[in-house]
Amino acid sequence: MFIVTGAYHWWPKLVGFRNDYCLRCAAERRSVRIRTFDAGHIFWVPVLPVGFWKHWYCTVCGSDPHANPKTRPFFKWAGVVILIMFAVVSWIEPVTPDSVEISWAIRIGAPLGAILLLVHLLRTPKETPLKVRLAAIGPAADTTCPFCSTPMISGERWSCPACGVVRH
Repeated sequence: MFIVTGAYHWWPKLVGFRNDYCLRCAAERRSVRIRTFDAGHIFWVPVLPVGFWKHWYCTVCGSDPHANPKTRPFFKWAGVVILIMFAVVSWIEPVTPDSVEISWAIRIGAPLGAILLLVHLLRTPKETPLKVRLAAIGPAADTTCPFCSTPMISGERWSCPACGVVRH
């Protein structure tokens, strides 16, 4: 059975900004913090109010700046193992007359896919950790609000008196 689930984010309010490193853009970007009222839904009917949550978004691509869009190496290694298992099983099992094309496609495609994926895994350089990338980025130094152009007030944190945005 197909069940549609997800989350609604209602009443977005801009509450902060900072200089950040976006993994999807792979560059230094400005991120904004948006507070929303979140609710879980089933078949587009809200059933579980979760409350107010704050989410960071990249101003260029609109995604979570620290969410990695790439496939983790563990899943790639799992793919290599699965492709090798398919290759072994396809060569052990005899070819039946009704599935000759499929059997030979798996016999050739699974080892070829495993080899290509293995070469990709061994040649891909190790990525720089996010902490190192974030350490190279300076903090936001804006003295005027980038959203309403009002001078920001310094205190415990720099904030905008007009819209309430906080500089992180």
